[in-house]
Amino acid sequence: MGLSAEAWATLLVPTFLGILTMFLYGFWDKITGKEYYVDDNILAYDEDLMKTLKEEGKA
Repeated sequence: MGLSAEAWATLLVPTFLGILTMFLYGFWDKITGKEYYVDDNILAYDEDLMKTLKEEGKA
């Protein structure tokens, strides 16, 4: 393909940054040593919040 170096950089740099971001996101628990999770209390809070917003006409 007859792309210039700047064109290749424009295509490849965001691609590699996106892949790096996905990699970090996927392994963030192991990198930081902390475990993040969603439990029933958080889900219940979100369901209650959505119900309240719908009653107020905001959602």
